[in-house]
Amino acid sequence: MGCFGEAARSAQFGIATLEINTVLFVIGMLAAIGAVSIALVRQVLFYSRRAHIARITEQNRELHRKQEELTKAYRDGQEALRQGEVERKSATTQLADAQRRLKAAKEDNYIIIHEVNEPSGSRRLFTVPMTLGSTLTLGQNVVKDHKFRTVRHFLEIWSDNADEANRIARTSFPPESGFVLSKAAPAAQTAMAAE
Repeated sequence: MGCFGEAARSAQFGIATLEINTVLFVIGMLAAIGAVSIALVRQVLFYSRRAHIARITEQNRELHRKQEELTKAYRDGQEALRQGEVERKSATTQLADAQRRLKAAKEDNYIIIHEVNEPSGSRRLFTVPMTLGSTLTLGQNVVKDHKFRTVRHFLEIWSDNADEANRIARTSFPPESGFVLSKAAPAAQTAMAAE
């Protein structure tokens, strides 16, 4: 019976050892699975973090490129605005100059009347509107772009008829010298047309 008890104790000890070994084995397996799972989670987190960093870096590059485009567009807009301001000032200056000249021209609006012949006998008064060309030849002198070019000129010619008045006008102020003559008309008709 002593042997039998010893064998039973030994069998119990073996079963207990087996149970402990099984428990340790299961714990070891669970620990290994946990370690592998942790390693896998770490790898997944590492790669997902790396992918996230790559995405953020690409977004950062894209935002930087857009910012450079917007900055360039802003600078171009500012330059166009500055250029427009310069052009506006230039146009304003030119307009003021033109208005000043127009005012001066209105103030200087006068007529030069050139009288030819004297009244006598059957002669009547004829008028001939005349303009001056850009170049006038007066004797041996050539005058270009003179001040009196913009002034209105009239010839008052005492003559027997319109044909003679035209001949006298062309002789006194020859067209080849730069004088542009209209046809002679009786002074009364010219006065009514001028009004």
